[in-house]
Amino acid sequence: MIAKRNIHKEKTMNKGEWIHRRGGILTVLLLISVFTACSSTSSAANTPTSAPTPTPTIEPPTPDTALENALRRFDEVQSFTVIGSGSAKPSDDEEWTSFSTEYVDQANQIRLKEYGSTALDPAVTHIKLCMSSAGYAADATGLLKPVGSTYTTYYPEIESLDSNLSKIGDLNYTYVGENTIDGVRVFEYEIPITEEMIAMYKEEPDPNITYRILIEPYPVLTLFVNAEDGYLVKMVETYRSTYSFTEDYIDNVLEKDFSGWNTTTFTNPEYVDAQNTDWQDYSGAYSSLVTFQFPKVYSLSETYGYPTLKTPSGSRMMFKAYANIASLSPLEGNERDQETGVAVCYGVTQLWLVPAYDGSPVIENTEWFNMNDMDFCKTVISSDDGQVANYLFNEPIEFAWAHGRTLPITYLVSITPVEGEDASTLFWDVIQTIGIGGEE
Repeated sequence: MIAKRNIHKEKTMNKGEWIHRRGGILTVLLLISVFTACSSTSSAANTPTSAPTPTPTIEPPTPDTALENALRRFDEVQSFTVIGSGSAKPSDDEEWTSFSTEYVDQANQIRLKEYGSTALDPAVTHIKLCMSSAGYAADATGLLKPVGSTYTTYYPEIESLDSNLSKIGDLNYTYVGENTIDGVRVFEYEIPITEEMIAMYKEEPDPNITYRILIEPYPVLTLFVNAEDGYLVKMVETYRSTYSFTEDYIDNVLEKDFSGWNTTTFTNPEYVDAQNTDWQDYSGAYSSLVTFQFPKVYSLSETYGYPTLKTPSGSRMMFKAYANIASLSPLEGNERDQETGVAVCYGVTQLWLVPAYDGSPVIENTEWFNMNDMDFCKTVISSDDGQVANYLFNEPIEFAWAHGRTLPITYLVSITPVEGEDASTLFWDVIQTIGIGGEE
């Protein structure tokens, strides 16, 4: 049996989604963007009437204080680079790897992060840019779009605890001895993550979502400090974990190499400002089936093979092929009276949508309308998780037959707002652009 000690939340809702997202578990917690701030130096004038100012003697690092001093430097240093790599070996699968490069500009509060994982899409490098004013992340279109985050000061992360070293009150480290990395003499330190630390720095899980569980052997951090200049050179983290729906386990190894202290420079990539008012055409997994447009500031994801849009505030619109609900097609051409349409919409909602909600879902209202020669069933459902607006519609039967389908595809557009926004009106401008039959 696996000995469970504590847990770590994952932002996945079920086993299927976890499998899609598991590469994210491996991705080393990387960093973001850096530009070097030049430091100026000055010296006292050396004249016949004044003696030169003596240069202060810099004491070389010592094993007793080198680690603590190296960690304090993250508050003082101007810039640096972090190269990350990771591996995760599931007990029931082949090994996954992750990679990252992060540039950090502490002085100007900019972080640029590039990362990827073989568990998801090894051909794609993901990019995030965080500045003091706003954060941006590359979406499925390749453009950097606004996200709800900003720059935070960098400190070395402890992925297993979902925390960082600055938050640990007592590091309780052990000096292991001297070592050599790439010809550089270093001091080696070890920090075991104890049961008490896990209990103190990890949150209680939400039983409704998949969460990570740390199991024996518990995490260990190994840190290496340059014995000549006192800067952090490398950090290695090892831990074993499992998940709330399985007894299988994963052995994780994460490495981060630190370099470019006060010399790191980079150029910010192009990004879409939050004030941008341009629109773009959808081009993705559903391009041969449907067409639509959306504001450029909306982020597009197709992690699960269907489009999901996200506004800068965090509201989401999911668009997927849902079923084959023949009753949603018109009875006679485009003619169906409003009363009959609403009744059909209500019945379809009760049969197909309501069972998917937890708790006691309530159908707040249903509507039936025709747009772009297609009939739409709109319903707003409230549940324990909040309000969701759903739009169901069928592709025209003639289009289905022309493409060898006996029954038309039924599409579901599901809209989940953030607190304070109205699901019934969100993304209406996008929905009005929906058409059938895109690229062949």
